[in-house]
Amino acid sequence: MSAAVPVLTALLLAAFAGILLQRYSPPFTLLLSLGAAVWLLLRLAQPLRGVLQAFVQLGQRTNTQAFSCLLRSAGILLLADYVRTLCEEAGADALAWCAGLAGRCLVLAAVWPLLEQIFQTIWGLVG
Repeated sequence: MSAAVPVLTALLLAAFAGILLQRYSPPFTLLLSLGAAVWLLLRLAQPLRGVLQAFVQLGQRTNTQAFSCLLRSAGILLLADYVRTLCEEAGADALAWCAGLAGRCLVLAAVWPLLEQIFQTIWGLVG
């Protein structure tokens, strides 16, 4: 709990600075947002290591292909959402829409082998 207070305070200050910069210099707001995201990821690297180890242990206990599809899909969705948000902040709404669509298409491509197995199972039961 006590470690979260400085991180949340710094992010709150970055958000406030972003609001002020948005009015005078939108490109610097984008740079501030990227810098805050990188700083947050570096700051949370150690706690995230424990979460990643838990994911690895969970993956060893489940179907490897299904779990791999799930992780790839989650990663694609998170990155696509972040890119979409950055595009919206920069004022490129059409590009943001395209980034969201691309993310959904990439998720569909990532889970396609799993969907094929599900459909083959269904067709095997029906036919």
